[in-house]
Amino acid sequence: MAPRLQGYKKLFEDVRQGRLKPVYFLHGPEEFMKKEFVRELLQAALPGGDRTFNLDIVYGDEFDPQAFDDRVQSFPLFSSRRVLILKNFEALSTANRERVIDRVERVPDSLTLVIESSSAKLETQAHKRLGAVAGARGVAFAFDTLDENETLERVLARFRREKVQVDADALDLLIESVGTQLIDIANEVDKILLSVPADGRVTRDTVASVVGRYRTDSLFSVLDAVGATAPATLVPRVATLLEAGEEPVFVVAMMLRRVVSLLEVQTLLGERGRAVSSDRVLAAELGATNSPFYAGKLREQAVRVPRERLDALLANLRWADTRLKSTSLPGRVLIEEALIAAHVGKTLATPSLSP
Repeated sequence: MAPRLQGYKKLFEDVRQGRLKPVYFLHGPEEFMKKEFVRELLQAALPGGDRTFNLDIVYGDEFDPQAFDDRVQSFPLFSSRRVLILKNFEALSTANRERVIDRVERVPDSLTLVIESSSAKLETQAHKRLGAVAGARGVAFAFDTLDENETLERVLARFRREKVQVDADALDLLIESVGTQLIDIANEVDKILLSVPADGRVTRDTVASVVGRYRTDSLFSVLDAVGATAPATLVPRVATLLEAGEEPVFVVAMMLRRVVSLLEVQTLLGERGRAVSSDRVLAAELGATNSPFYAGKLREQAVRVPRERLDALLANLRWADTRLKSTSLPGRVLIEEALIAAHVGKTLATPSLSP
């Protein structure tokens, strides 16, 4: 298990075993895992119907100092514990941040105080102090975004818990169609689990029927053409995808993922040659997939695209990703520029590479 997932596992297991702390400071961008943890904590701290009178949720942008103090000092009703959740800590004024930190140092035994922040790093003095105080009194935990392998591990664990078998190429289709953000995949997994056939097996067709065959077919037509098809064909496909409502950042991320996979295949074919002649062996060697079907598709595409074009695509799609996140230029224009430039062998420099 990945080290980051081991940290999550210990955090969750402590709560499930009833080892509750008085204070939890949950910070970072991984909102899905944060929500899952709070759900587990509430189940452990306030089982049954105890939440009606013993759970309070307050928000940093609607913070009332006196009301917060009153909730911290309130006693449980028909329960041994209360839970108070403060969301969006960074929205507090400087004075109110200090007030909250002061209360953290004096949380009553009957209260579990949960403070949430989207800040990835503890950069402000208030965040650093809260992290230190919460760590001394309870838990300060960074909910960092999971990487692709960690996300897949979480998804597969969910299927295993439900006693559902998922085909490797079905999992590939899910990732390629939805992306690697855990919260997006989790929503689709919930839908898939409601559509599992009687044999308990999730196939590509199952995923396509849930995600939407139009979306999967359209996205795959773009990804299968990356590098191997002239812009005159690829650009209209991208335009169709964007006009259907796909976010440019998502489309670029998926094309980047495909280019990295193609580069990996080319490297393996160059280094291993006949040793990876079968799709099953190639799949076992790839980090991108363990599906022979998908490995075969990658092989077919990889042998059609010159390495230099893939290198240019990698650089240009990274350029487009950076520009999409830092400018207001239309996404379609940026993607088209990246694809056309790569096709003619031109590499677009990202700001960090500029002189």
